[in-house]
Amino acid sequence: MQLNFDYDKVILTKYLSGGGGVFLCACLGLSDDAVFKQKNLAQMQLDGKLPIEKKLKYLLLSTKQQSEKKIWEDWGLKGGFWNINLTDYLQCGKEDISRKSAPIVNKCMDNNKFIFQTVHDDRILISMLRYWKNSKVIIFKNEQKFSSKRTLGFQGRSSVHGNTRAPLSRRRRVKNSIKFGTPFSSCSITKLQLDQSQINNKLYEWDCDWYFSKDKTISEIEKLYDSFGLSGFNAEMISEFYEAWTNAIKLYK
Repeated sequence: MQLNFDYDKVILTKYLSGGGGVFLCACLGLSDDAVFKQKNLAQMQLDGKLPIEKKLKYLLLSTKQQSEKKIWEDWGLKGGFWNINLTDYLQCGKEDISRKSAPIVNKCMDNNKFIFQTVHDDRILISMLRYWKNSKVIIFKNEQKFSSKRTLGFQGRSSVHGNTRAPLSRRRRVKNSIKFGTPFSSCSITKLQLDQSQINNKLYEWDCDWYFSKDKTISEIEKLYDSFGLSGFNAEMISEFYEAWTNAIKLYK
C-alpha cells in the first residue's frame, strides 16, 4: 500500500547516538495522539489496549530492568517500527519505500497518530525531507556534553560522539550539500543551517543541556506538545519518567 508522503504527523529527530533522543520521543509518546516506535506497542494502542497509564508503566518497568542488567536498550523503542533501512532513502523511490515499510505505519496514519523516525546522518536527513515534506523535525545540539555525563547507555569511543560542532570547512560543505545535493556524511547539521536552506519543514531545536534540569526538561517538552498539537500533557508522568531515567543512566548533573 502506498504511504501518504504528505502526512503531517511524522516527527523526525536528528541527534548523535547517546544524546537522549529516544527519551524525548518516549515523552512525546505519552500522549494518546502518538504511538511508541515499536510495532506491538503501537498495535496495542490502536486496539485500545495501551492507555497512557500503561505506557508509563511500561517505560518505568523497562527502565528498572535495563538498570538492573546494566545494559541500555532504549526501552525497545530504538528500531524495528518502520521495517526499512534509512539508507533506502538514498537509493529508493517512494514506491519501494512504501513496499518495504511495515503495515503498522499505514495503520497509524489511518488512525491519525504521530509517528517517529530517528536519523543520525545529515545526508540521510536531507534525503528524508524530500519524501516527508510536511514532517516536523527536531534537531538536537550539545549531545556530546550530555553523553559524557551519563554512565549507562554511553557508547564510549564510538565515533558518533565526536565534536558536534564541525570545522568551518565541513560546515560549508554541509550548507552547500543542502542547496545542491552534494553527498556528505556527518551528524553536525544545525537548525540554523536548515533554516537558511530551502527546506520548508517545521523545525525545532532541542538543547541537551536542558536534560540537566528536570524542571527545564519538563517545560520544554510541554512546549513541544503545544507546538505539535499533542494532547494530554502530564507533567507528573514525565517527571516520574525523568527521575527513573536519569537515575538509571547515572546522569551527573
